[in-house]
Amino acid sequence: MEELKLRIYLSFIFENRWEFFLEGLGITLLLTAGSFVIGSLLGAAFCALKTSRHGAVRKATNAFISFLVQLPTLVLLMLFVYIIFGETSLSVTIVVLFGLTLKAGAYLSDIFYTAVTAVNSGEVEAAHTLGLSRVQVFRYITLPQAISTALPVYKNQFVITLQETSIVGYLAIMDLTRASEIVTSRTYDALFGLIFVSVLYLFIGYLGNLLLSLLGREKHLGGDSE
Repeated sequence: MEELKLRIYLSFIFENRWEFFLEGLGITLLLTAGSFVIGSLLGAAFCALKTSRHGAVRKATNAFISFLVQLPTLVLLMLFVYIIFGETSLSVTIVVLFGLTLKAGAYLSDIFYTAVTAVNSGEVEAAHTLGLSRVQVFRYITLPQAISTALPVYKNQFVITLQETSIVGYLAIMDLTRASEIVTSRTYDALFGLIFVSVLYLFIGYLGNLLLSLLGREKHLGGDSE
């Protein structure tokens, strides 16, 4: 028991090592929430471009999305940090956030596109026939069905985005994984740091999925709540 207390003390209390985890948690939350929220808006924009009436716009958008999806995330971030923005005064965290946002937006655009195109065209035409405006049709016909279709994959993408932030330590950013590595290098004891970080990742993923599940409730889709 005394040895256990000592190991916990050395992992979190000694030299205020808990501050590494606190800083790492803040960076992980910033990168995850920021890239996912902004990436959702970007994904919606990409989705709109993919349905453009202009073939050149569709081809250019698909090519750009394909580039973002197929390039490994770490390689993409390294391109931004060391080459594209290497000579600028932007902080590494901002550049990485930008890269993760593009990556999330690319994935989410495919999710949104699949969900929107899965909506029954007959229902849309019938709504127009009944006199509903384009906005009303989207609000009451397209959007609820698209959300229902996309939500399970959308929630999974949040977890994927969270997981992808764990590589930013390679770019000298103090995220949760990097915090655990630093503490381990000082204590030569990886157990408690890794367990603590694993629990935090699981909790963030669970909480994010719980919040996103609210989108699936009828009262959030414009219908009457039960």
